[in-house]
Amino acid sequence: MILVDLLNSPESSHLARCAHGDDECIKTVCALANTEGGHILLGVSANGSLIENNLETQNIIQFIQRLGETIQPAIIPDYEIHETEGKTIALLHVAEAPLKPVMIAGKCYRRAGSTNVLLSLTEIAQLHFQSLGRSWDAMVREEARLEDIDADKVKRFVELTMQKRRRNLETSAPLAENLEKMALLQHGKITIAALLLFGKNPQAFVSHARIKAGRFKSETVIVDEQEITGTLFEQIEQAFAFIQKHLTVKLVIGGHLQREEVWDYPLPALREGLINAICHRDYAAPMATQIRIYDDQLMIWNPGSLPQNLHLDDLRKRHQSVLRNKLIGSIFYDAGLVEKWGSGTNRIIEECKKLGLPEPEWREQQGLILSLRKDRFTEDILMEQDLNDRQLQAVAFVKRKRKITNQEYQELVGVKKRTASDDLRELEEKNIFERVGSTGKGTYYKLKGR
Repeated sequence: MILVDLLNSPESSHLARCAHGDDECIKTVCALANTEGGHILLGVSANGSLIENNLETQNIIQFIQRLGETIQPAIIPDYEIHETEGKTIALLHVAEAPLKPVMIAGKCYRRAGSTNVLLSLTEIAQLHFQSLGRSWDAMVREEARLEDIDADKVKRFVELTMQKRRRNLETSAPLAENLEKMALLQHGKITIAALLLFGKNPQAFVSHARIKAGRFKSETVIVDEQEITGTLFEQIEQAFAFIQKHLTVKLVIGGHLQREEVWDYPLPALREGLINAICHRDYAAPMATQIRIYDDQLMIWNPGSLPQNLHLDDLRKRHQSVLRNKLIGSIFYDAGLVEKWGSGTNRIIEECKKLGLPEPEWREQQGLILSLRKDRFTEDILMEQDLNDRQLQAVAFVKRKRKITNQEYQELVGVKKRTASDDLRELEEKNIFERVGSTGKGTYYKLKGR
């Protein structure tokens, strides 16, 4: 990217502006090196204007030398000096550090969007393991013994993988041999992944590897709660059963006059979200995964932020899978819990669309939250709004097609434009539809809040 493009581009996870070579600029170099690298425009203010106090070449060289003395391991970026609008600026090229973390006086930063984020101790540990091509679940527990692994659970898993032909394992092989083939036993030592997946008492070694599930009437009123422990496989089944217990299901007549169960939320999406949470959570963080079921939504909260090269927007499209827990992820794949990497979030979105639900939402809040919201526009709820048959038909149409125009409304229910406009206006007033666009052919209606 040439200089003029960088000057006209907004700050991002790969581009920063620094008016001066000060402590904040050093933090930015550290953050970029700990993330994916990037560029720094030195001598340019945050709003993109060139600073009045002109940089001198000697100042730039001194700043580069200071970087080498301040950041450990030392980061020495390449740089170019440019003259523009009669002022001197420097373009620093910060490479991604091959061995992470790089730190400043014991503190570690990474780039998140256009800001520098201070990492916690657990995030620093994760960054280091990722840098080595390892994950936290591959660490061994010195005090663990082979007797702490449930041989029957391993045998059942081996039988499953033999059916799926995903592993070259044998039920007749010794326990240690099968564990070694799965990389769950390293140099005779039991890994954390082995204990979480097949341990007799996983929480004796990782006490916070559990799920807290609750049914809430409000933020302070809990109707039911359960603390879920056991192996990760057992946690999936127990948590799924708890969720189903607190959802409503109705029978509808589907195609070929077959009765079909319709749940508050699509069960495949719930199961996928649950598996993702258990597979990808940060097991180094001393907190439990949480499931919170409210009257109008269901939330799954997971310790740990997204991996540094994965962003929230990526979850809404096909993306490269970044495994925080490589051994756990590999075993989940072999067990058939994960079919195709990087597609789980897309399946959740598609399942919600099939049921006419709002799109699921992911957000970061001291961890990662997946929120599923109920359908506010069920037939029962709409009947209470005193809608006519035409309007009910239009709502059903929009739930399938996502939008409707005035012309489409006329054709759908067989009315003139004036009646269509009156019906659509009433749907707006009742907060069921919202109009997009003011006038003309580009105007359409969609469900409120979707």
